[in-house]
Amino acid sequence: MDKLVTYASTFDPTFPSRIRGAGTEEIERLQDLAGHVLPQDYKEYLSLMGHGDGGALSSTEICTDIAEVIAFYEENVATGEDEVPSDCVVIGVGGVAVQQLYLEHEAQGHVFDGADGEKLRLWSESFEKLLHQQIYMQYRPNQLAHSAFYATSDRAPVFNSARAAAIRLGFAPEWFSDKITFCGERSGTVLVLNQLEGQGLWVRIAAERVEALPTIAQSIAEASGVLLQRSA
Repeated sequence: MDKLVTYASTFDPTFPSRIRGAGTEEIERLQDLAGHVLPQDYKEYLSLMGHGDGGALSSTEICTDIAEVIAFYEENVATGEDEVPSDCVVIGVGGVAVQQLYLEHEAQGHVFDGADGEKLRLWSESFEKLLHQQIYMQYRPNQLAHSAFYATSDRAPVFNSARAAAIRLGFAPEWFSDKITFCGERSGTVLVLNQLEGQGLWVRIAAERVEALPTIAQSIAEASGVLLQRSA
């Protein structure tokens, strides 16, 4: 997890000053409530960022603070109001759009959103990949002069087609890309693709030349067979 902090610091040197770790007793308390050993990468995350992750994963939609996760177990799970999948630990609690984030126990376990003890949508193939994806999407496009978001209301599963088109266009995938999120670059241009189950394809493009944005979006749309509209 130290590598994640180093990676984030390449984009934002103030990142280490904006994170705050959880204490050993808190981590052990969460482990007791979860009823099983916490995944090692999640324990490392908590020790470095358990009370503030600098926006690496926490957002207005999801809270990853260990105090809130412990409270969820004590006030919701222990009372029977909520359940957690037997092969997962809760790593984030949210509101309407996202109720909980689940991380599977196994090494390199998948991350899902969910509710009432049911995994709903795969978010990432691993916790480590998800964190790097979030850092990349938060910082890297903003380093370029022009950026735009595109999306479609068509919920057809087209991610694989979009990813294949991106590679044909010369975008080299970052190591943390997976079957939900593609982060890739070619000279002076950044491309991010994302599609959760049951949702439409989401695209972000950043480049030094503004005319590159609609051209790339059109290529992705044609290959995917969907209409991509630029978001405000």
